[in-house]
Amino acid sequence: MSSNLGESRTDLLNWLNELLRLNYKKVEECGTGAAYCQILDSIYGDIPMHRVKFDATAEYEFYTNYKILQSCFARHHIEKTVNVERLVKCRFQDNLEFLQWIKKHWVQNKDSSDYDAESRRKYRRVSGGISTSTSSASSSNTSIASGNGISVTKRRNNGLGSQSTTSSMRSSYTNNRKVSNEQLLATQAELTQLKTQVSNLNQNIDQFKETTNVLERERDFYFGKLRDIEILVQSTSDLISEGVYTNGQTDELDRFLNKVQQILYATEESTFGSNNIDIEVETKQTQELPVTDLPDQKSYIDNDDISVKPALPTQNLIIDDETF
Repeated sequence: MSSNLGESRTDLLNWLNELLRLNYKKVEECGTGAAYCQILDSIYGDIPMHRVKFDATAEYEFYTNYKILQSCFARHHIEKTVNVERLVKCRFQDNLEFLQWIKKHWVQNKDSSDYDAESRRKYRRVSGGISTSTSSASSSNTSIASGNGISVTKRRNNGLGSQSTTSSMRSSYTNNRKVSNEQLLATQAELTQLKTQVSNLNQNIDQFKETTNVLERERDFYFGKLRDIEILVQSTSDLISEGVYTNGQTDELDRFLNKVQQILYATEESTFGSNNIDIEVETKQTQELPVTDLPDQKSYIDNDDISVKPALPTQNLIIDDETF
């Protein structure tokens, strides 16, 4: 909407009622759009006034008037953004600003010719205002009394049709609102479940992080110990090679240091690889033995107590006879 153009509410209402022969009491009554359409009709004279609904009471009827208004804007290349969504709410500030703008547009474009608002409306009933003057009221009443009973009946029927349409729209709106409320409750329940799952996952992540930190500290601790042993072994080996130890036990000490290095640098393949080879050799030798050389199964084997033991390395680097 445009900024305040200096026109007060009283001045605008007086000008509007004098121009269109209306009796509007509030600026909010302009929210139907009918008065705006006739103001432009007083300028250009090409508004289809028979389609303008001065007795509109529902928003969907207001939109019909604003469609006529926008058609006039497009036809005369009027560059003005009309916020229909806010005007149909019949709020004071929105309609006051638009009425100020349309008054300024009327002053800039209206010629000096007179405008007969009542004849252009064709004496249509205006909601909340006066539709005809006193001089024309007697003639219109005479015409109605003389033979316009059919038109009155049609108008009443149209009123009943509009009421039924309004009631049907309200019922459909109520049903849609119930459906939307059910969908909202289902969405909220699903959102609560998802929040609970996210909270549980965050707790698991925190536990995993704490466990990982503990394992990393233990890894660093034992790695530091192994590094200290490695430095001690290397330094001792260097002292032996330099001849610092002159007693006769340097050979045994050297073998001990070599065993420690084997333990430090041993891999999983080097530890258990030789065990698989020995198992294969023993299996072949057992298959080649004659039946008479095998021990008596009844004496030495209990069929009910046979267990499979896991494979162990054949050379234990710690309890080797060469070292201890």
